Amino acid sequence: MSRLFAEPLPARMEWNEGEPGALRVGHRRLVVVEVVRRWRVDGEWWTDGIAREYLTLRTADGLLCDIYGDRTRGEWFLQRVMD
Repeated sequence: MSRLFAEPLPARMEWNEGEPGALRVGHRRLVVVEVVRRWRVDGEWWTDGIAREYLTLRTADGLLCDIYGDRTRGEWFLQRVMD
Protein backbone atom coordinates (compact mmCIF):
# COMPACT_ATOMS: atom_id res chain seq x y z
CA MET A 1 0.00 0.00 0.00
CA SER A 2 1.22 3.51 -0.65
CA ARG A 3 0.20 7.01 0.32
CA LEU A 4 0.59 9.70 -2.34
CA PHE A 5 0.43 13.19 -0.90
CA ALA A 6 -1.84 15.55 -2.86
CA GLU A 7 0.46 18.35 -1.75
CA PRO A 8 4.02 17.02 -1.38
CA LEU A 9 5.59 17.76 2.00
CA PRO A 10 8.61 20.08 2.12
CA ALA A 11 11.77 18.19 3.03
CA ARG A 12 15.47 18.83 3.53
CA MET A 13 18.18 16.52 2.33
CA GLU A 14 21.41 15.93 4.20
CA TRP A 15 24.18 14.74 1.88
CA ASN A 16 27.12 12.47 2.62
CA GLU A 17 29.83 12.55 -0.08
CA GLY A 18 27.26 13.32 -2.79
CA GLU A 19 24.76 10.67 -1.69
CA PRO A 20 21.64 11.10 0.47
CA GLY A 21 22.52 10.65 4.12
CA ALA A 22 19.28 11.71 5.80
CA LEU A 23 15.91 13.22 5.01
CA ARG A 24 14.25 15.79 7.27
CA VAL A 25 10.49 16.15 7.11
CA GLY A 26 9.03 18.44 9.73
CA HIS A 27 10.78 17.56 12.99
CA ARG A 28 11.63 14.00 11.87
CA ARG A 29 15.09 12.99 10.71
CA LEU A 30 15.16 9.79 8.67
CA VAL A 31 18.54 8.17 8.04
CA VAL A 32 18.86 6.91 4.47
CA VAL A 33 20.31 3.40 4.12
CA GLU A 34 19.67 2.82 0.41
CA VAL A 35 18.83 4.67 -2.77
CA VAL A 36 16.55 2.14 -4.45
CA ARG A 37 16.26 4.03 -7.74
CA ARG A 38 16.66 7.47 -9.32
CA TRP A 39 15.18 9.14 -12.35
CA ARG A 40 14.74 12.58 -13.83
CA VAL A 41 11.71 14.31 -15.28
CA ASP A 42 12.17 17.24 -17.63
CA GLY A 43 9.14 18.81 -19.22
CA GLU A 44 8.97 21.56 -21.79
CA TRP A 45 12.34 23.03 -20.87
CA TRP A 46 11.85 25.68 -23.54
CA THR A 47 8.95 27.15 -21.48
CA ASP A 48 10.52 26.78 -18.01
CA GLY A 49 8.71 23.47 -17.46
CA ILE A 50 9.43 21.10 -14.58
CA ALA A 51 12.94 19.86 -13.93
CA ARG A 52 12.92 17.27 -11.16
CA GLU A 53 15.17 14.57 -9.82
CA TYR A 54 13.27 11.71 -8.16
CA LEU A 55 14.68 9.27 -5.63
CA THR A 56 13.15 6.21 -4.02
CA LEU A 57 14.78 5.87 -0.60
CA ARG A 58 14.83 3.22 2.10
CA THR A 59 15.40 4.55 5.61
CA ALA A 60 16.93 2.92 8.69
CA ASP A 61 13.46 2.41 10.21
CA GLY A 62 12.24 0.53 7.10
CA LEU A 63 10.32 3.35 5.43
CA LEU A 64 10.28 3.32 1.62
CA CYS A 65 9.50 6.70 0.07
CA ASP A 66 9.65 8.75 -3.11
CA ILE A 67 11.08 12.23 -2.91
CA TYR A 68 11.87 14.77 -5.57
CA GLY A 69 14.12 17.74 -5.88
CA ASP A 70 13.11 20.74 -7.93
CA ARG A 71 16.33 21.38 -9.83
CA THR A 72 15.42 24.96 -10.70
CA ARG A 73 14.67 26.04 -7.11
CA GLY A 74 16.87 23.61 -5.17
CA GLU A 75 13.97 22.45 -2.96
CA TRP A 76 13.10 18.87 -1.96
CA PHE A 77 9.69 17.30 -1.29
CA LEU A 78 8.34 14.02 0.07
CA GLN A 79 5.76 12.79 -2.42
CA ARG A 80 4.92 9.17 -1.54
CA VAL A 81 5.33 6.76 1.37
CA MET A 82 5.09 3.00 0.74
CA ASP A 83 4.53 0.11 3.12
